[in-house]
Amino acid sequence: MNARSAWGLTLVGLGGCIDYGYTQARQEDVFPQNRINSVDVLLVIDNSCSMVEEQANLAVNFDSFIQIFESAEITWQIGVVTTDTESEEFSGRFVGGDDEIMLIDAAGEVADEVRYDSSWGATEGVSLSLDPSYMSALDNDSEGRWCRGAASPGSVNPACGAGDGEGASDRYGAVIVTEFLADPGGVDDSLGEWVELTNVSASDVDLSDWALADHGKNLWSFPQGTVIPAGSVWVGARSADSGVNGGVTATAAFEGEFTLNNDVRVLSPEVEGAAEIFSELVAQGTTGAGIEMGLEAARLALSDTLLNGHNAGFLRDSANLSVVIVSDEEDSSPLPVDEYLNIYAAIKGDEAYRDHSRMSVSGVVGDEPPPFDGQPSCSSSNGNADYGSRYVYAAYQTGGLLDSICNDDFAPIVQDLGLTLTGLEQNFTLSRLPVVDSLEVSIYESADRSTKIRDLTLDVDYSFVEETNSLSFSPDQIPGSEQFVVASYLVRSGSK
Repeated sequence: MNARSAWGLTLVGLGGCIDYGYTQARQEDVFPQNRINSVDVLLVIDNSCSMVEEQANLAVNFDSFIQIFESAEITWQIGVVTTDTESEEFSGRFVGGDDEIMLIDAAGEVADEVRYDSSWGATEGVSLSLDPSYMSALDNDSEGRWCRGAASPGSVNPACGAGDGEGASDRYGAVIVTEFLADPGGVDDSLGEWVELTNVSASDVDLSDWALADHGKNLWSFPQGTVIPAGSVWVGARSADSGVNGGVTATAAFEGEFTLNNDVRVLSPEVEGAAEIFSELVAQGTTGAGIEMGLEAARLALSDTLLNGHNAGFLRDSANLSVVIVSDEEDSSPLPVDEYLNIYAAIKGDEAYRDHSRMSVSGVVGDEPPPFDGQPSCSSSNGNADYGSRYVYAAYQTGGLLDSICNDDFAPIVQDLGLTLTGLEQNFTLSRLPVVDSLEVSIYESADRSTKIRDLTLDVDYSFVEETNSLSFSPDQIPGSEQFVVASYLVRSGSK
């Protein structure tokens, strides 16, 4: 039997006269579903030079991940860190509130780039506009030169800095980023985000074959024939319909190809637009340190220093902790794996050393040893992945999920991962071999037979797996937390 073996076995009757001259017993198995209320997921993303496709693959399938949590009625939180422990901007710090607005010219060169983070104060309903004294591609890099306040897309920006800049200058670029709204108030991000560009030169600039991008997955190309006249501004928005985008008059719509990250570090069901924010969080680009330290990054993220500071609000006493690592390289963290596991478990208390639902490590990594030393664990159209032996060991030791990062389709991975993190069982092993046609399966709120929720139909609500003698539920049919599965059936002749 598996971990969810039947209990409360009773013989409730005899029936089914058979050819051998004796009666078949009717067996009843009662399976209690696990009680899981909440989970805190620490997602560690490899942001080294080979991970663009994998990051995008994970982001695309986020909805499936959350749907499983919702169907299981589990409260969840997600914080995202990278495997880069060298750069101060990462090193165990939750990503969020940081992004880039890159203007790429027709030659593929960066004409201007503004990188903002949570310290800039891009909070809900607050736009950031460049002080008129610093209107150049070199001067707009500093946070102190940006004003926070009411939006003014297409209008003259207000003054707020020291005013000691040289004003408008095209010395370092003719077109620059001069205002943006990352977190609109009153309308969804998918409608209300926008970016303003200004032509600070004395000549018109044709933006055909130019693009807006970031270091992640965003890339939006300007329509052919887009021209910014000398000294004029251009505004692009998620929606060009001023009736729904918050009243912004925009020249063009990004149509989902360019988005801005909000100042959100911990995702939860209460966060508006969680799927879009998640796609921004995991699309961390490929500029991270080439020495990946996933286990060390998780340790730093869960340290008292960060949990009481930058990562505050993530860890809940009542919630289970799940560390999920996505990487195509082996872990290079300095401590032995068991030491990291002890550190993680200690955070959830003594029970976490024995109860893997309280703390687990899962990995979407190179999960199989290579046939020969020096060869990759797996290969795909996205490249090769090294064997992540330390991650594999961590997952085995804590009952986590292992899957291959070389899979082209992450949908099944995300689905399996969601099931693993809920702690809910998908398969229930019967105590005896059944006459399959005699199976009667129902779900109850409790072991009390007066609390029936519904009767189930074979091959509609569940299936019977002969090889494992078990009832199997699809992800959208799994019995909920603390429910009971009751299976009644005739015992197959000759079964013990």
